Amino acid sequence: MKNSILFKETNLVIEELNISPADYEQTVCYDSFAEICVVVSGNGIYRVLGKEIPCKEGDLFVINSGISHGYSAQENGLTLRKITLNLGCLLKDDKEAFDNSCYGVFSENPIMAYAMLNAEAKADFDNRLEAVKNELGEKRDGWECAVRFHISLLLISLGRYINEAIKSERPFMTKEWGMVSAAINFIMENYGDGTFTLESVAAALLVSSSKLSRYFRELTDSSFSEYVRKVRLDKACELLKDTEMPIEEIVTHCGLKDIPSFYRVFNTYTGVTPGTYRTNEKNKKLYNTKGEKIMIILSEISTQLQAGKAKLVKEMVQQAIDEGVSPEIILKDGLLPGMNVVGEKFKNNEIFVPEVLIAARAMKQGADLLKPLLIQEGVPAAGKVCIGTVHGDLHDIGKNIVKMMLEGKGFEVVDLGTDVPAETFVKTAIDEKCDIICCSALLTTTMGVMEDVVKAAEAAGIRGKVKIMVGGAPISQEFCDKIGADAYTTDAASCAELALELCK
Repeated sequence: MKNSILFKETNLVIEELNISPADYEQTVCYDSFAEICVVVSGNGIYRVLGKEIPCKEGDLFVINSGISHGYSAQENGLTLRKITLNLGCLLKDDKEAFDNSCYGVFSENPIMAYAMLNAEAKADFDNRLEAVKNELGEKRDGWECAVRFHISLLLISLGRYINEAIKSERPFMTKEWGMVSAAINFIMENYGDGTFTLESVAAALLVSSSKLSRYFRELTDSSFSEYVRKVRLDKACELLKDTEMPIEEIVTHCGLKDIPSFYRVFNTYTGVTPGTYRTNEKNKKLYNTKGEKIMIILSEISTQLQAGKAKLVKEMVQQAIDEGVSPEIILKDGLLPGMNVVGEKFKNNEIFVPEVLIAARAMKQGADLLKPLLIQEGVPAAGKVCIGTVHGDLHDIGKNIVKMMLEGKGFEVVDLGTDVPAETFVKTAIDEKCDIICCSALLTTTMGVMEDVVKAAEAAGIRGKVKIMVGGAPISQEFCDKIGADAYTTDAASCAELALELCK
C-alpha cells in the first residue's frame, strides 16, 4: 500500500492512498476528528459497523469520531482521497453550525454519511479541496482563517449532496445498524452522565438490553461498557490537551466514577498518568516546523526500509543526522519500527526470505551511518548476542535471518558462522560479555551439540548469567526443555521479540 501524505497540520490531514488488492486500510478517528473520503478510482469494499459496502469511483463517505472503519481493494486496486479534520477546532468560530449536525452532513445519521458524487459534484469537491491545499502550501497572511472558510464551504456542499442522496435512498440503515447508531449517538451526547446503563439506553430505544448488547458487539467489536469507557477517556484526553480544567472537574465532566479509578483506567488506556499526558501534549503544541519535518523524515526512513530501498534509507538517515536528530532517535523512531513491521509480516507469512534480506540490507545501510555516532554518545544496545550454526552443520540461511531480526531489534550480534563447537559458543559469550547464546541446527544429527552448549555453559559457571536460545527445523519446545535451554521459537521474528524479553 502506498500512503502519500500531501499536507499535515495539527487539525487537518490531506492524503491520497493507493490500496492494492492484497492490502486493507483500517483506521478510527478520535477526539472530535472526522474523516471525509472520496473514491478517486477503482473498486473495493468499505467496512463500517459490521457492514461491507461495495464502493467505486465517485462514492463519498464521511465518518464521525470514534467509529472503526476500513477499505479494501478489488481487482485493479483502489485510490482514495482522504481528509481527516478536527471539526471542533476548525469550526470553533461557528459553534451553531457545528452543533447543528455539522452543516447538515450528519443530520440523518450521526455516525456516518454517504453520497455518490456525479462528475459536477466531484469537480466541485476537488476545487474546494485544492483551495484548502493552496492555503496550506502558501501560508499567506490569514491562512488559518482561509482554511476554516474553505472547509466550511466544503462541508456545506457535502451536506447538500448527502441530503440529496438521502432523499433517493438509505442504503445502510438496517434495523440493527440504526439501533446501534442511535445508541452511539446517545453515548456521544450523554457521556458526561455517569448514571446511564445499557438497560436504560435499551429502554429509551424500545429494544431489549440483550439485543442491543449483542448487536453492539457485533457491529463495533466492543461491548457497550467498553465503548462508553473509551468515549469518556477520549473526551478526558481532549480536555487535558486543550484546556486547563482541573482533574476533579474532568472526572465529573466525563461521567467517570472517581479520581483514583480515573487514574488507574487512564494509565491503562494511554500508558501515562493524566498529568504526564497533559505535559506531553503541551510539548507537542510547541513542536515547530522543524519538528514536523523531522517526524516526516523518520516516517519515510521506516517506509523506505520496509520497501528495501537501501540507497534511499541511507540518504534519509544522513538527512536526519544533518537536521541534528539524535542517532538514538533515528534508530528507535526510524529504523527499528520499519524492521519491526518487516519481522511481523515475515512471521505472518505475508513476506518471505528475499524481502527480508532486501529490507535487512537497507537496515544495514542506515545502521552503518549511526554506529559510530551511537558509540560516541554512549547509547547502549538492547543486548549482546553470539549466534552460530552448531558443529557439524553448514546451513546458515535461517541463522542469518535470525541475526538480521536481532539487529533490527537493536541487538549487537557476534556472528560465529557455521560448524561452531560448543566451547566456541561459551568462550565467545565470556570474552564478549554476551547476554544470549543463539544456536541453530538444520540436521537432526547435529541437534545434540546444543545440549553440549548448555553443559559447557554450566561447566564454565556462566549458566546463570547467559540465556541459551535454540532453533531450527528439527528443534521443538520439547527438545528445548529436555536439554535445559532457556527458549525456543518457531521463527526468526519471534526469536528477536523473545530475546528482548529475556534481556529485560
